[in-house]
Amino acid sequence: MISSKFKVKLPFILAVIVLGLFLVPLCYGQEGITEPEQPAEETIDRPTLNINTSFYSLYVWRGYELSHESFVMFPSVTLSWKGFSINWWGDIDTDYYGQPDGLQCWEQDYLVWYSNSWQKLNYTLGYIHYNTKATDTQEIWIALGLSTFLNPTFSVWYDIEDSGSWYYNLALSHSFPICKDYVFGNYDWSLDVGGWVSYYRQDDYTKYDINYSAWHDGNVWAGVKIPLSDICSITPKIQYSFPLSHKADKNLQAASFDGSDSQFVYGGLIFDYTF
Repeated sequence: MISSKFKVKLPFILAVIVLGLFLVPLCYGQEGITEPEQPAEETIDRPTLNINTSFYSLYVWRGYELSHESFVMFPSVTLSWKGFSINWWGDIDTDYYGQPDGLQCWEQDYLVWYSNSWQKLNYTLGYIHYNTKATDTQEIWIALGLSTFLNPTFSVWYDIEDSGSWYYNLALSHSFPICKDYVFGNYDWSLDVGGWVSYYRQDDYTKYDINYSAWHDGNVWAGVKIPLSDICSITPKIQYSFPLSHKADKNLQAASFDGSDSQFVYGGLIFDYTF
């Protein structure tokens, strides 16, 4: 596990991404991105089930350190049909640093959302219930994105139960073809990169009597998606989370387990299966 005590700078992560781009010519790549095969007409109008499990060195949520010196797993199950989706997501901490300590399912989230698109604009309306060992709360969110270069997506999250907080997020991402895999089948590997910036506002009228408003967390990430079949893939991934302002730096440090950490390098392996 990469210790969160090491303060790293943005150039380190950029170097990782540049290194990944440098390695692209070492594979037998092909020009362009291969378009996914369209399913047969009779299989389009049916529910789909996605099972996703991530194995990570650290749990970071909106810049906050939620695990410490332990291995974490994030199982997720999503059922989708006609734009509607329901999801269960879990956080299994192998050795939780707080109380109670040890192996435990520290968090379970329940989500419902609807997604659709109009020309190049895609949108999502959703609801999430966070159920953690520390507290329960609920949020609603809306996301607007453009299906174009860098896939810009702007989302707004509002806490409707406890804090009355607003979380604004602008994310970019892109996928670069790397090489053709001839071991598991005729599938294209890809280098996926992205990042986001956010603004967080928590008003003082909440029951916690907290007044916080600042440019909050930034995150850059890179992963190599390796398809194993038409419905299954694995993705090794690395991420760097950092504060966007001095105020956010103090806020994130105060919430960390050591009381002095606000920048985190972490990574893991993601298994994804859809049928």
